[in-house]
Amino acid sequence: MEKIDPLSDHLQLQRFALGQEVEFRGKLYTVSLRTTLASGEPAIVLQGEGEQFVIGAAKFLAGVKEKTGGSNWAR
Repeated sequence: MEKIDPLSDHLQLQRFALGQEVEFRGKLYTVSLRTTLASGEPAIVLQGEGEQFVIGAAKFLAGVKEKTGGSNWAR
């Protein structure tokens, strides 16, 4: 089981604004909510075409690419 570092993960998620578009696993999603799972792990809610889901911060941060203006993507 991976170690949960709630404070660090919450701080890292703060850079993702609500409504921001991100690329996750090759698809575009909109950040709709930052939250905390029952385990205490920070999480984020992503919404895409016909789907919405919650993902823990560690998995999200490991696979996200954020849009930084224009068509450039940063990791």
